Amino acid sequence: MSYNLAELAKEEREKLNLDLAAASVAFKERYNMPVIADRVEAEQAVHLREHFRQRLKLFRKISHTLEQLPYDPRKG
Repeated sequence: MSYNLAELAKEEREKLNLDLAAASVAFKERYNMPVIADRVEAEQAVHLREHFRQRLKLFRKISHTLEQLPYDPRKG
């Protein structure tokens, strides 16, 4: 097995990038950073949008099981 992502088939690279986008949306939502999930979804290939929604749902579910960052009194 090679770890060179450039050697993956185009479809596999697209799914990998889609997973990264879905994970990024879930991360930003978790930490109240500005993100519009619908806009990120619209940037994905049409044939992969359903897969994006499924992955985003999974990453959001996982996000709820994680701890929050510690409270920093200096930031209010």
